[in-house]
Amino acid sequence: MVKIVTDTTASLNLDEYQKYGITAVPLYICSDGATQKEVYEITYDQFYAQQRGGKKFTTSQPDPNSFLEVFKPAVEAGDEVICITLSGGISGTVNSANIAAQMLETDKITIVDSLQSGFGQANLAIKAAEMAASGCSRAEIVSYIEDLRSRTKVYFMVESLRYLYEGGRLSGAQALIGSIIQVKPIIWFDETGKMVAYEKIRTLKAARTRLLEIIAERKPLGIEQVALHYGDNYEEAAEFAKSLETVTETPITLIKLSPVIAAHTGPDLLGPCVITKQP
Repeated sequence: MVKIVTDTTASLNLDEYQKYGITAVPLYICSDGATQKEVYEITYDQFYAQQRGGKKFTTSQPDPNSFLEVFKPAVEAGDEVICITLSGGISGTVNSANIAAQMLETDKITIVDSLQSGFGQANLAIKAAEMAASGCSRAEIVSYIEDLRSRTKVYFMVESLRYLYEGGRLSGAQALIGSIIQVKPIIWFDETGKMVAYEKIRTLKAARTRLLEIIAERKPLGIEQVALHYGDNYEEAAEFAKSLETVTETPITLIKLSPVIAAHTGPDLLGPCVITKQP
């Protein structure tokens, strides 16, 4: 049997991981000297309430032992493993997974860098789990999800650059310039999995409009699925999802972003994830 592993930045809840038969290795939320496993020890609602209250958070990745504790029993039971991680462009999580696999000295584990986070990452894991349940081989699953990864694009806009700056994802000079001229950048995961500015927009209204245009530009490739990431701004996200559904002519899945990612983006976020039929 092929076991599917991911990490908690895939932004599913514990019931969903269990439903799909996916094992989720947690990343960590840190504040006031305390470290908690996201999803397992601090819920989405608890995190966002504290973030709204002004608490500052840092994050940390799982160490190799966290993955080893999952990989070793599976391999010893005669199973194979596919592990799909948060983008290596913004985290060393994939490195921890690779080290754990190397420690076991086995060829039964494949590590896949999702090159993204959130729904894009979750969808890779879900599809992999469905294929594993239907009896597909590890090679077949990896080939499919690598193709799926190439057809998945994630964009987002944030209310404030402050969180990106405090989380080390934006230089002080960039944050200062952004605050002065009120830039509302559209950010995306580029082809290497790094979070970079896609475009710089002056207002939130213009940024929302441009996000819709960017997604519409992918329609000729064939829209397969669309999701919308949000933080602690459900009403805003639900309203934007209506516009997104009109543009794509596709039902929109709303995905609450995991605490570790939201610690760097802030609670006010709109982040479309579009999956097309062609790369």
